[in-house]
Amino acid sequence: MIPELAGISDEARAELEQIFHPYTARRGGYLCYPEDEATTLYYVKEGWVRLFQLGGKEEEITLTVVGQGEIFGEAALFTGHKYGVFAEPLVDCELLTAAREDLARVSSRFPDTQRALLVMLIRRLRRAEDRLRDLRFKEVLPRLAKTLLEVMQKGEEGLEIVLTHQDLAHIIGSTRETVSKVLADLALEDVLELGYRRILVLKPQALQEISR
Repeated sequence: MIPELAGISDEARAELEQIFHPYTARRGGYLCYPEDEATTLYYVKEGWVRLFQLGGKEEEITLTVVGQGEIFGEAALFTGHKYGVFAEPLVDCELLTAAREDLARVSSRFPDTQRALLVMLIRRLRRAEDRLRDLRFKEVLPRLAKTLLEVMQKGEEGLEIVLTHQDLAHIIGSTRETVSKVLADLALEDVLELGYRRILVLKPQALQEISR
C-alpha cells in the first residue's frame, strides 16, 4: 500500500498499513488549518497538496507542495501539537490517513516505523530545500520547466498537466501572470500545447534541457 515502508519488518508494515485509511480530498477545500490540533497524519497516493501560511499582510506564503509518496501533518506524531499550516489540495487527491493514537501505538511496538516515517520527512525536507535553492539561483523559465516535468502524467492525448497556472505559480514561487506568459512562450516554440484546464507536453526533452 505504501511503497516507502518496504524497508521495515513485515509485521510492522502490516500494522501500519492497517491503520492507514483511504481518503479522497477534493480541490477547493482545506485539509487542516494552522490552529487545528494535529490528530491525523496524511500520505499522498496521488495528487498535490500545498502547505502554506499567512504573512503579516494576510498574503499567502507557500512553504512547499507535497506530492505522491510524501507525508504531511507530521505534528500528529506528537501529542498536543497544532498543524501550524493550511493544507490545500491543488487537485482531487487520493490520500491515506492515520490517527495519532494509532500511530503512537504502532510506533511504541515497532520502533522501525518511526525511522521509516522520519526518512519520508527527510525526503520532503530535501525537496523543500531544492525548491528554495531554485528560487535563489534559477530564473522562472528553468524552475517552471523542472516543475512541468515533475507533475506531468500520461493522459488520453499524451503527457498532460492538469494543474492551473496559479497552482504552478504556487509551486515555483512566482505569479500567475508570469507563469502564463512563460507557458505562452513555450507554446509558441511548440514545446507545449495549451488547452482548457490542461497543458499538453509535446517536447519533454526540450523541457529537460531548459530545466538544467
